[in-house]
Amino acid sequence: MGPLVTKSDDTRRNIIIGVSIAAVVAAVGYVMWPAEDSALPVPQQQTSTVSPSSSPEEQAQESAKVPEFDLVRISRGGTGVIAGRMAPGAQVELYANGRKISEVTADENGEWVMILEEPLEAGSVELNLKAQETGGTEVAEADDVVVVSVPEREDNRFLERSQNGVVAVLTPKDGQGSSTVLQKPGVAAYAEVGESLTLDTIDYGSGGDPVFTGRSLPRVEVRLYLDGRFVGSVRADDGGRWAVPYTNNVLEPGKHLIRLDQTIAEGRVQLRVEQPFETGEPIDASTASGGVLVKPGNTLWQIARQLYGSGFRYTLIFQENSEQILDPDKIYPGQLFKLPNPNKSEG
Repeated sequence: MGPLVTKSDDTRRNIIIGVSIAAVVAAVGYVMWPAEDSALPVPQQQTSTVSPSSSPEEQAQESAKVPEFDLVRISRGGTGVIAGRMAPGAQVELYANGRKISEVTADENGEWVMILEEPLEAGSVELNLKAQETGGTEVAEADDVVVVSVPEREDNRFLERSQNGVVAVLTPKDGQGSSTVLQKPGVAAYAEVGESLTLDTIDYGSGGDPVFTGRSLPRVEVRLYLDGRFVGSVRADDGGRWAVPYTNNVLEPGKHLIRLDQTIAEGRVQLRVEQPFETGEPIDASTASGGVLVKPGNTLWQIARQLYGSGFRYTLIFQENSEQILDPDKIYPGQLFKLPNPNKSEG
């Protein structure tokens, strides 16, 4: 069981999706959506990005006059995400070994993101950029290329799991100057495009606004819906991490449905995840002197956090009730747990 780290006070409750000590394990549905999916509404509300940045005016002034690579993240299967800079509104094209494979329009900040749904060929692939500014006639070409080494595959299977590293190196076209490693093997293992979007945590309760966090491809836009209602959108950071606050709202106890949309150019939905979850009933610490009755949505982490002040002390409850808790990830409504002395050693 992996470490569970939360940010909560005594009145704050947390549910960890996917890696949590959960009372109920819910299934996640993945759906690949085509680029021409125009039936989906484009939300108007926008939240801020994960990492604060300069104003659009400042970024536009600093935007590149030729297309530039900024970030390359390629999975073992050859899919992934590439991001960079160019003048706002410019049309940016990506070439792999001389063949055009993707294009996108730079946003108002002079930034662009491409998601590679068609895998790159195995072996060595040279990536090049070309761009044309809005209303312009000249085609600008990047000063650098990125050489990507993709592991060999056979019948869609990797020959050796130990050879799972992808290397991406930025190098000047003219051969002058040093090269820069943009992706090292074994340092960042990124999922395939169809597995890249996850909801990791929901931090909620009366102590403040609920916050949803998760992972996606780096720098893509993630939109979040709760029970069919749009909550907000955010651009993931360079590590693919994102967070969306549920401002001025309360998560009522009961069953809910989260929907995440990962978008590509012009806001079209490229990947969707739906995640059902259940919020637990609050525990009254004043009446839980000798035992606690598990209610729907409760977790050992949550119980320990509310009763002992630290979720990490769930091991105390687990040890005290080992005869009925076979797996700390699986507790069930109706179970009655004895509560140990909080000063008891956890060794």
